[in-house]
Amino acid sequence: MRGYSRRDFLRQTTVTLAMAALASRAGQAGAAAPGSPDVTAFIDASGDELVLGGRPLPWWIEEFGLPLHVSYAPDIRANLAAYKDVFERLYPKGEVRYAGKASTHPAVFRLAAEAGVGIDVASPYETRCALEAGVTPDKLDVNGNAKDDGLLNLAIDKDMLIIADSIAELDRIAELAANHDRQPRVVLRVSGFPLDNVTSPAIFTAGEWSKFGILISDIPPLLPRIGEMPVKVLGFHTHIGSQITDLGAYQLVLGKLLELGGLLQAAGHAFEAVNIGGGFPVSYVTQDEWDDILARIRDGFLAAKAGDPSKVYLWGNALGGFSMGPDGEPTKAWEGELFTARYPKETMLEAILTNDITVNDRAMKATDALAAAGSPALMIEPGRSIVSDSGITLARVAFEKKIADVHDLISLDLGVVNYCEPIVALPARHWALATGLKRSDPRPFETFIAGNLCFSGDMLSRLKVAFPRKVIRGDVLLISSTGAYNPTFFASNANSFPRPARLLLEANGDWTYLKHADTYEEIFS
Repeated sequence: MRGYSRRDFLRQTTVTLAMAALASRAGQAGAAAPGSPDVTAFIDASGDELVLGGRPLPWWIEEFGLPLHVSYAPDIRANLAAYKDVFERLYPKGEVRYAGKASTHPAVFRLAAEAGVGIDVASPYETRCALEAGVTPDKLDVNGNAKDDGLLNLAIDKDMLIIADSIAELDRIAELAANHDRQPRVVLRVSGFPLDNVTSPAIFTAGEWSKFGILISDIPPLLPRIGEMPVKVLGFHTHIGSQITDLGAYQLVLGKLLELGGLLQAAGHAFEAVNIGGGFPVSYVTQDEWDDILARIRDGFLAAKAGDPSKVYLWGNALGGFSMGPDGEPTKAWEGELFTARYPKETMLEAILTNDITVNDRAMKATDALAAAGSPALMIEPGRSIVSDSGITLARVAFEKKIADVHDLISLDLGVVNYCEPIVALPARHWALATGLKRSDPRPFETFIAGNLCFSGDMLSRLKVAFPRKVIRGDVLLISSTGAYNPTFFASNANSFPRPARLLLEANGDWTYLKHADTYEEIFS
């Protein structure tokens, strides 16, 4: 059996299911399936249909039904270890906090705890989940812009680090602190940075128009008040957003946060922590593939404008991240979220630490700047880049038809609320066949992909996807890199469809239920 990784799935333009070798170590599952095969491969696509975790595709369908989400624990462990390795090599005072919202479950959080990684939590249940998974309170960062008193009291009592999202919240923390024997540990979340087009506006969280954080201009006048509060302000936090591919954005915010740290010291306080958030990108496609996607969007738009709709590549002949120029043609610059990254995942952290940043108009290597600031703990909150490429989704094809007399469209037994990526961003994702792998047609079959919900926005791929043959009713498709957000963040029972089962799979074939498929009674409970 050959082992494969989702990292190397060919992307939106995939015509084969070729994958690269996977090196990973086995761990223990929270609940093991009886008769587990002794395997080390996650995916085997060498036959005519997919073999997953040592078992043929029909076994998984019979056991759990479709759609089905599966995440591979060894990949999550490898991603956690990769971030820790960068810190160990370049800045030993670095600390990783997994952004729990990306995939929340005690079994997933337990992987972080075993790796010595903390959790960034943003709700009472996320916090409880982390504690029950064995994460110690000192490794929990309590985030969010609407924390209730119960969560704040718990954080104070357990000595969790509280990320204060507003001046009003800082005042409330100070009020609640009077009822506790300990001085709450706090960092101040900062927004209002001069950053443009670093990702999609829907997932950009550090600008002037943000529901998160304290405006950076409001920090200096706030600092004199801190000494009068029964709280210990350790430093500053920001989170630029999700899928941040621009190294310069991290360099800017780190430099500004270190400048604020200097002001904190000047006000008579220790500067102990700086948190640059998450958003470390996943490179879903190569630069060449991304350039080809952008070219096909523009060329298809212009061809349709000239009377040939057959080359349209983006649903509805939309422009996506392109804006319309004064000449009536799309510009050549893409604005918003990118799906390729020069520095993916932990390599972005390495690039931040090994390149210069500017602090008070002085450029210096980031690690030197941190040392000059007193070597505060440098904290990060990766989420998507920890779990995204660990996950796959399986779904069955329902029907195929023609759209606008020219284009093919297939519908799946999967809704956008369970796949969810089109809500977050343009879905430059990985698609492949899981059945009939040995068959092919003389020409690839290019199609748009729709979901099963009763509204027009339920499009699973607004970009055309290429398959090696025509996709027919009953085929099963595999979508890779769906381990972050997709199965959970927007999951709902739209149209009263059950939310699919979610599993965490180990290298030895053991699996843990992250969620069973909803029953009728649970939907209408």
